[in-house]
Amino acid sequence: ERALAKVEGLRDPLAVSSRLRTSLPPPLARAAASLHQLRGKAHGRAMDPALRFLTPKGLQQASAGAVAAYRAQRIAELAPDSLIWDCTAGIGADSLALRRRGLRVIASDLDAQTLACAASNLAQLGPVHWVVRADARQPPCEADVVLLDPDRHPQGTREGHTERWSPPLNSCLALALEHRGACVKLPPGMDTARLTGLGKAAHGLQWISLGGQLREMALWTGNLVGDLGGQREALVLGPEGQRGTLRGEPEELQALDPGQLGAVKWLAEPDPAVIRAGLVGPLARKLGLRPIGPRLAYLGGDQRPSSPLLRSWRVLGTSTLDPKRVRALLREHDVGTLTVKKRGHPDDAQTLARRFKGPGRQPGLLAVARLERGHAALLLEVPDGS
Repeated sequence: ERALAKVEGLRDPLAVSSRLRTSLPPPLARAAASLHQLRGKAHGRAMDPALRFLTPKGLQQASAGAVAAYRAQRIAELAPDSLIWDCTAGIGADSLALRRRGLRVIASDLDAQTLACAASNLAQLGPVHWVVRADARQPPCEADVVLLDPDRHPQGTREGHTERWSPPLNSCLALALEHRGACVKLPPGMDTARLTGLGKAAHGLQWISLGGQLREMALWTGNLVGDLGGQREALVLGPEGQRGTLRGEPEELQALDPGQLGAVKWLAEPDPAVIRAGLVGPLARKLGLRPIGPRLAYLGGDQRPSSPLLRSWRVLGTSTLDPKRVRALLREHDVGTLTVKKRGHPDDAQTLARRFKGPGRQPGLLAVARLERGHAALLLEVPDGS
């Protein structure tokens, strides 16, 4: 820490390594340089600044600070007197948030180096007694609540087969059901049909985003379900905490008729948590919006929607995705440099931006949306400061 304090704020890897070698032996200097680089990545991922000791894999798997804080708050409210076993603790992100809430925590992991990082990080909140090396399938003691984050990269690359996770998904579900309450962190895009053996009212699913980025899906069971039993929830977090939630079941709304697109005054895009939770339909119905195309996460309406669960833009004009029509639309609004958002088109956004670049002087924002037949182009007002 003393050596790293001298390179705080430096971004040039060569300068960092050179300065560290003046105060540390070569092996420690290399380790410190690696740690300095990881701390920079942690800052970019909105990690708790108290996570000072990191490993590449531990950082990849750790919860963002606001997400861990929300989880700890929920557990503190629903199971305040519980002994919590963070059985895949990693570098200690969730255990740190739980201890800040005054909860009793046992942190365990299989990897000795990762566990040493967790112990050092947790020690900042006072003496740590319950940091143990243990297999998640072999509890070191009787706990009330278990927190599981299975390793989905056991061999260094993402593993799509859940039986090859560490621990496997079936073991995670069995372990969850053996405790009074549990939270299992899962990949947001996972097929929920794989979550078998759970009573509908005895679990709840939550998709969590932070700063517009989807972070995880959380499976809650037992006494941590609260009033979420049997429901899906999209949770949108900001740096300071909860910004909005939506509960419901997936439903499909009828899309706008292509002939109605010209009357669309506002285009809205739901938060990724809403999209992954399958709750675009309920959100659209609640706000009086309609999908631009079938099963499409672009919503249109004649009034500006107000909700932390989506972003919206004023529509300046629409056309089919015919190059002549699009360029005419851009000329009409003096658009030159173009940024493209797209849903349901096979080409990437950069290719479309180059293809439809206008002749004008103003920057433009174009949304390309798949319709039942063909595609539509919607020219959007560029927000101030963009």
